[in-house]
Amino acid sequence: AFAITSGVESLASTFDPINGGFGDAPKFPPSLVLEFLLRQEAFQKISGVEPDFRVIKMIEQTCNAMARGGMYDQLSGGFARYSVDATWTVPHFEKMLYDNAQLLSIYAHLYRLTGDAQALRITTETADFLIREMQTPEGGFAAALDADSIDSDSGHSEEGAYYAWTPQQISDALGAVDAEWVIKLCKVTESGTFEHGKSVLTLHQDPDDWDRWNQLREKLMKVRATRPMPGRDDKI
Repeated sequence: AFAITSGVESLASTFDPINGGFGDAPKFPPSLVLEFLLRQEAFQKISGVEPDFRVIKMIEQTCNAMARGGMYDQLSGGFARYSVDATWTVPHFEKMLYDNAQLLSIYAHLYRLTGDAQALRITTETADFLIREMQTPEGGFAAALDADSIDSDSGHSEEGAYYAWTPQQISDALGAVDAEWVIKLCKVTESGTFEHGKSVLTLHQDPDDWDRWNQLREKLMKVRATRPMPGRDDKI
């Protein structure tokens, strides 16, 4: 019990109360830490001990921040390897199988523990992503998707070329009215949050119309799929 208590104390002292997660940039998804905290929260519930409310706060704030930031692929689901900043805005775009497997488990446990609708959505979308983009013809799963791919405009291989958007690209894909709605919702700016005036899509507030968002998300995914794809590491 002492080891668990001191573990919680140690995590609470490095917790980022503004952005979620632990420590400063770069921020990796703290999967094993979250697993530990989820088990501790479940243990508190079933054993009737005096709850330490910091535990659920650290879990929920970190899971929410990762799910709403750019490290989570707001279009196709699935998580990139880590965030280069403290706010989970711009990721290192490589997508690893093992990160997604661990995070799938974390959000599923969070949903089971709290019934949180967002946790269920992230679990489902990430599972869909793994089946759609990581499954191999043999029925296994590929190890990783590369961070970089050929940028259609420059012809060079660039990190995030597949995933980032300018306002104009969104407008071309969706038309003015829908584009304006998505640009506002996903915090896409003229100057961009990433390189070359491009932004990484985030979802810091829920859309006021989920059906509309899901339809436009599908449209953007289709347009994105016409870009040169990142390479896939087919180690299973």
